[in-house]
Amino acid sequence: MSYVHLFSPSAIGGVEIRNRVVLPSMTTRLATPSGEVTPELVSYYQERARGGCGLVIVEMASPQRRGRHRGRELGIDSDEYIPGLRSLVAAIHEQGARAGIQLGHGGARALPTELGGRPLAATAGPVPVFETARFVNFPELFDEDSLEQLVVDHVDAARRAEEAGFDVVELHGAHGYLLAQLISADENRVLPDAAARYDFLASLVRRIVDAVGIPLSYRLSGQDYYSAGQTVDDSLAFLPYLEDAGVSAVSVTGGHYKSVDPEIMIPPMPYEDGVFLDAARMVKARTRLPVIAVGRVNTPAVAEDALAQGWADFVAVGRGQIADPHWARKTQQQQQVRECLACNHCVRTMRSGKQLACAVNPTVTTTDRPAAGTAAQRRLVFGAGPAGLTYAVESARAGHEVYVIARDRAWKAAAAPTFNGYRPDRQRMHRYFDGLWKEAVDAGVHIAPEGEREPPPEWRTDIDIVADARGATYVGNLGPLVRILIRVLSRVPLPKRLMKSDRLHHILLYDLRNPRSKEPIRIPGARTIKIGDAAQPGELAAAVHDAYIHAWKEDNDDQ
Repeated sequence: MSYVHLFSPSAIGGVEIRNRVVLPSMTTRLATPSGEVTPELVSYYQERARGGCGLVIVEMASPQRRGRHRGRELGIDSDEYIPGLRSLVAAIHEQGARAGIQLGHGGARALPTELGGRPLAATAGPVPVFETARFVNFPELFDEDSLEQLVVDHVDAARRAEEAGFDVVELHGAHGYLLAQLISADENRVLPDAAARYDFLASLVRRIVDAVGIPLSYRLSGQDYYSAGQTVDDSLAFLPYLEDAGVSAVSVTGGHYKSVDPEIMIPPMPYEDGVFLDAARMVKARTRLPVIAVGRVNTPAVAEDALAQGWADFVAVGRGQIADPHWARKTQQQQQVRECLACNHCVRTMRSGKQLACAVNPTVTTTDRPAAGTAAQRRLVFGAGPAGLTYAVESARAGHEVYVIARDRAWKAAAAPTFNGYRPDRQRMHRYFDGLWKEAVDAGVHIAPEGEREPPPEWRTDIDIVADARGATYVGNLGPLVRILIRVLSRVPLPKRLMKSDRLHHILLYDLRNPRSKEPIRIPGARTIKIGDAAQPGELAAAVHDAYIHAWKEDNDDQ
């Protein structure tokens, strides 16, 4: 497929961008506890720029300390952050990408442990806050002076962004953060009506535009997905205010912490690709501004089609570039892209207080693979699930010769009734697995013909490592019964409560499974290691990470 729209250059507010691929703002927790830039944070963003992304929008940073939403949130509320931000911008520019930063204020949803006091907001509460623990905020309401200070602090933060070298500043006006609260009839107890709310936000935007020489993008909610929330019509009514105030682009997202299903903010497996494209299309039809489409547009064909149809001018590929930081380059060069499963493992690890992680990319926060600790080896792998194939791919990249015994060309988890607490997107899961298989072939891995259970004669001697990646089997004699149960459950819509059941999850993944007891073929002189579920039954992310570690660690003795 040709991606002529996706990789044509364009511009936002006079800033030329090499293609239409945007990395949207996503929290990484790679900053220091005080909000300083770290080498890991620089590496993360630089690799997405190296991977061909056109515009890299750095994660949310609050213009006020009282607006911090998460621990290890990037700082921009003081001039002391400018040198670190400047080094981050330089690393992005070095790879040919443009750099943006999102200014986002948590308002009523700011994290109390980060503030040292009550948050400042437009609604009094109670407001639930979900982080590593659950909190209930009772914010202090804005008055005239604090509203003015809010504007001043946004202007100062934008000035710091410009001084650090950012090409674009984005305001986060969606998902229930402060600017979304200020526009909302449901969550604004300070400004009396829609006209007052729109005028205030337009004034805030105008003062930023007047103060800095870089373009301003506004992240707008197409729809909040709850009865009292923002609608597409509300957003369309607000558009002229943004245009008149001097905004250079709008990013159209959706969802709110109060949505009927809050997970729609980062739409997981059960949602269709391009879930917010209808809203983007409606906005695009009503504005002269460039529109950035967001929400499950990380499949290249979906992204290209959105642009070709004229529904958007740019596409924000978020989780797709977590799964594969070279999404843009590989797509342009017609190479295999590592498929994002939309399983939201990244979201859950980040919200648990940990650094960003990915189920299919074990190196999401670093680009550096360790130097191979041993001379080139011959490695024989039994099992071609995600763990076995990941081990094979990474071993080949480390310079080893690899042969894989694949009993069949199928990933059993794609038939499971649930995946990560969601109804599985089986088509996407199959695409991921097929892509991983292709990665192995492209890396030079030898894969046995389907059905072959033993290696050919030339792979029965002079083997250094035998890797058992055959996965797990069901306990006792329950195998046939469990398989029938899973087949039945996979064909009926399970209640969401059951899908999210930690107990069911634990039973299916842990309680009913054991590593296979029968040893794979023994090769004289070779060490045998167990990887993934063959060592410890569990989730995909753990198996893939374990395979990566074993492929690269210097001492391959089983531990």
